[in-house]
Amino acid sequence: MDDERFVFLSTSSHGDGVRQQIEKVLEQRSKSFDAILRQTPTIEDALMLLGDGVGDIVAMSPEDWLQHQTQNFAIVGLLSRREPTWVLVSDDKPEYLIKHARIVCHHPLLRRQMLRLRQDLRLLTKEEIEITSLEADSREEIERLEALRTGGDIDGYVVKRSQYNLLSGKTRRHTLGLHKGAPERSHFVPPPLNGFTLLVGRSGFPKKKIEHILDPSAEFAYRIESALLESIPQDLVELTGIHVEQRGVGTILREAKKNNDDWTMTAMIDPEKKVRDAATRVEMRIETLGVDGKVSACAEQVGPLEKHRVAMVNLLQEWGGMLTTLTSEHEATKRRIRNMPDEFHEDRPAMMRLHSDESE
Repeated sequence: MDDERFVFLSTSSHGDGVRQQIEKVLEQRSKSFDAILRQTPTIEDALMLLGDGVGDIVAMSPEDWLQHQTQNFAIVGLLSRREPTWVLVSDDKPEYLIKHARIVCHHPLLRRQMLRLRQDLRLLTKEEIEITSLEADSREEIERLEALRTGGDIDGYVVKRSQYNLLSGKTRRHTLGLHKGAPERSHFVPPPLNGFTLLVGRSGFPKKKIEHILDPSAEFAYRIESALLESIPQDLVELTGIHVEQRGVGTILREAKKNNDDWTMTAMIDPEKKVRDAATRVEMRIETLGVDGKVSACAEQVGPLEKHRVAMVNLLQEWGGMLTTLTSEHEATKRRIRNMPDEFHEDRPAMMRLHSDESE
């Protein structure tokens, strides 16, 4: 029926960005889509109302879904992906911060990525600045961080972009981006599943009824990132960045030309200056850093959408093999290899330590 009304449920605004996005989407579609948004105290309350038939769709983050998924509910689709990279809130770019700058950064992966960029940074935890009593990713937490920064107690802090958007007054922020094809800049592959808003309904909910607000490319990326995440050992989840996105050929070629990437240009353009395959590509990245941020195991795959499963397997094999090599000790060799220095034949510790409690 054309006059059918849909009830969307969500919690109040949190640092995951879900409430702001679903509110904006429904407002933009208000003239062509009869839907209302109702707020519930918690995700548990929203799912209870969904199960009782009081609501039709619950908007939630991937973290909430992982905690509360059941056979009674299913992901109907996803909204367009928000920018997944994190930000540094500070007066200067990370490269130009004062020596030994005090930066609050609680996420293990981001801490190691920041150390890769600047070994001298003094990275502080929430415990060290005594804000653990505040709800994680909340407005109160970031307002407290900003007060500490403006008061001179810290020089900056690293947070999700969606949490930064909760600040009542905007201040300078610097994207900790992927910086593709720019080896002179430190890149930040974000933690997996950042920037997604899931729309969850009762099992069997007809997707076509809300498909005009869904983004198939976001759903595709979410599915692949989730599968990659499930393939990672549990002790590496917080130390590993994963990013998947679809990219047009034109974007890839412009980037390759800008960065003088002859290999990519040659692979995609034939001798007659024509594009070999104009289809959209899927790009996958994965990266795990050692304790001090100096060594990382990273892999990347770019290929046709229809071959994404093969690309996933190749990506994990490349990353896993590199991780094994970097974390293995080099045993002494009795056989002498000509023209190699003596130290090559001696035993050496592993190049990468994944956990701080490992032996030095």
